[in-house]
Amino acid sequence: MPINFPGGVHPPTKKFTDKKYISELTPAAKVYIPVVQHVGKPAKICVKEGDYVKIGALLASADGAVSANIFSSVSGKVVGIENRPTSNGEVAHIVIDNDFTDQTDFLPRPDNPTREEILKRIADCGIVGMGGAGFPTAAKLDVPKDDKIDTLILNGSECEPYITSDHRIMLEYPEQILKGAKYIAKALNVSNIIIGIEDNKKDAIDALNKIINLKNYSDIKVVSLKTKYPQGAEKQLIYSLTKRVVPACELPSKIGVVVNNVHTALSVYYAVWEGQPLYRRVVTVSGGAVKNKGNYWVRLGTTYKDILSECKATDSLENSKIIQDSIREKQGQLNKLDKSQSAQIKQLKSEIKNLTKELDNIKSAQCVMIVNGGPMMGEAAKSNEEAVTATTSSVLFLTQQEINNISPSQCINCGKCAVVCPMKLMPMFIDLACIAGDWADAKKYGAVDCILCGCCSYICPAKRDLVSSMKKSKRMIAKRGI
Repeated sequence: MPINFPGGVHPPTKKFTDKKYISELTPAAKVYIPVVQHVGKPAKICVKEGDYVKIGALLASADGAVSANIFSSVSGKVVGIENRPTSNGEVAHIVIDNDFTDQTDFLPRPDNPTREEILKRIADCGIVGMGGAGFPTAAKLDVPKDDKIDTLILNGSECEPYITSDHRIMLEYPEQILKGAKYIAKALNVSNIIIGIEDNKKDAIDALNKIINLKNYSDIKVVSLKTKYPQGAEKQLIYSLTKRVVPACELPSKIGVVVNNVHTALSVYYAVWEGQPLYRRVVTVSGGAVKNKGNYWVRLGTTYKDILSECKATDSLENSKIIQDSIREKQGQLNKLDKSQSAQIKQLKSEIKNLTKELDNIKSAQCVMIVNGGPMMGEAAKSNEEAVTATTSSVLFLTQQEINNISPSQCINCGKCAVVCPMKLMPMFIDLACIAGDWADAKKYGAVDCILCGCCSYICPAKRDLVSSMKKSKRMIAKRGI
C-alpha cells in the first residue's frame, strides 16, 4: 500500500509539461531583482545606480541570521532602485540593464569542505528553500544544539497541479541533486537521507535509484508516496515517511528531522561544487493562456510580462484587432445592401458569424490571472510586472475557464472541509469565528495550525474562500497576541 497521510484531496493534476525537457529562457533586456526573496528581513542593498555588475555579483547582503544574500542574474549596469509590486506588497528592486555578455563572478570550489565551510558557502551563495517558503537554508541547517537531528528528508513530491519543475530536475540532474543532498547531510552530521516522491513520478524514482546504485550511496533511500495533495506539505511528508508528528508551533528539528526541497539540494550542489550563487531557477510555465508551455531555466528578476512574451500568448491582441476590423468592414458592406441582394447578404452574414466565433475563441484564451506557484497555494499576481524570485516554482497564465468563477454561498454544514483537512481541523468553525471577529474562538479551533493548503476551499460545495478566513485569522491572532 502506498505511503500516505490522513485527509487530502485529488485535484486534476494538469501536468501538461512533465515531458518537456528543461530549456533556457532567453534572458530579458532588463531585470528587476527584489531584495526580498526569502522569509525574514530584507537584504541590505550594497550597489548604487551606475555600478557595473556580473552574474553572481552581490547586490544586497543578508541582514541578520534569518535573511539572505541577493545576487545579479545578468551582467550589465545598475540603472536604478525602484519600489515595485509583489504578491506581498511593494518591495525595493534593483534594476539592471543586461549587456548580454554573461560575465560571471562565481566563488572557487573548496576541496573536501568541512561542515562549517558548507554552511558558510550556502549562506554566502544566498541559498533559500526553493519549494515555496524561502527560509534561508543556512539558518535552517544551523539547528539548536538541543535538537538531535537523525534524518534529512528531500521533498520531491511536487503535489500541486500544473507544476513539473522538480519532476524535470530529478530526471535531468539526479546526480547533482544527490551530491547536494550529501553536502546538506554533512552540514547536519546525519547519515540517513530519505527522498520522498509521489508514485506518479516513477521515472524520477528510477533515475535517482540508478545513480544511488551506481555510486553505492547506502545512506540515501528513495521512497514512493501515494499521489495525493498536499503530500509535499512539510508536516504531512514527515508523517508519511517517518510516522513522526511535528508538535504544534514547533519546527521539524524538534523531532530529529530537517526537510529540504530537491531544487534546494540542486542549488546547494551548484553553490558548493561550482561556486554559483543563487541567480536562476527552473520554472514551469503553463496555463491555457500560454502557447509554449514548458520548464525553463529563468534568471531571477525576469518579469512575468517578459516570460509571456518569450513563451507566446495563446490569444493575440493583434489578431483580435484584425478580426474586429474585418467584422466592422463586413458589417458596413452588409448595411449598404438592399433586400434584393439576398445571396450577398447571406454570404456576408455567414462570414461575420464565423469571424465572431473566431473572436470568441481568441477572447476565451486570454489571460485573466497570473499565478506565482500552483493553483492551490500560489499567489495571484497583482501585475505582469512582478518578477521571478528564488521561490517561483511556476508561473501560470490562466484563462477564465481555469479559475473559480462561482460566487460563494452559505455554508451547508456538510463537513467535507473537516474530512479532507490534513491537519484534522474544523475549517467551517474557523470561518464562522473569522466572520464574527472572534479570534479567540478561531484559535480554539486550530487556526494557527492551518498550513493553508487549500483543501477545504477546493472541496467546499458552497465555494467559500475558507483559505482567506484562515489567513486572516492567523494574522489577527498574531497581531493581538491571543
